[in-house]
Amino acid sequence: MPQYHDYNYSNFTGVSEQRRGLLKTYTWMFFGLLITAATSYLMYATNLYFAIIRGPMPLILMLVQFGIAFGFTGAMRSASSLTMKVLFVVFAITMGISLTSLGIVYQLGTIFVAFLVSAVYFACLMVIGFTTKKDLSSFGTICLGGLCALIITQVILMLFGFNMNTRLISIVGLLLFTGITAWDVQRTNQLMANTSGMTQEKFAIFMALELYLDFINIFLYVLRLLGMSSNRD
Repeated sequence: MPQYHDYNYSNFTGVSEQRRGLLKTYTWMFFGLLITAATSYLMYATNLYFAIIRGPMPLILMLVQFGIAFGFTGAMRSASSLTMKVLFVVFAITMGISLTSLGIVYQLGTIFVAFLVSAVYFACLMVIGFTTKKDLSSFGTICLGGLCALIITQVILMLFGFNMNTRLISIVGLLLFTGITAWDVQRTNQLMANTSGMTQEKFAIFMALELYLDFINIFLYVLRLLGMSSNRD
């Protein structure tokens, strides 16, 4: 008699859904970074940045970015996936305009090296987030609390005119985003494994923004550290 194996097709379908969700998340994340880089390059190469970054424009850009970042949670409940994609693209464009100033402050070679270092660093954190068996929720929450404390400390020091140790702040910020990024990668994996269809697509855009912000912050802290070393030399 022929032997028939009882394959668990539901598990196979679940894995396929998870992979599709992860692919959407990281595709949108890299797409956002590409939009930001292209926008910054266009602003810098055409000198358009100096024409538009006047008056209240920096404040408007900051308000738009904060509004989208904080409004994404509410958008998860009520907005469509298309609306979330549009908001994500708008956020990436405004961030690209804001980051154009880096081309004025730092040498292009330093920016390029910082991007490569950040990409390798981020890839290592992705491996950790995917492979670790330890639940990083508590660790990620602690890092978020530490990040809030770091931001508040920086604001207080600026208000009272105290000198800030830029190197120390950059190292602490980089360490905090190390934990936050690994946690976000793990969260993304778990969310994509437990959602499907339209819900999964919306979570994919949501987590793409989270990971996008993680990468941008890692890049900025790495750039500050490399920039300080370059200036010192």
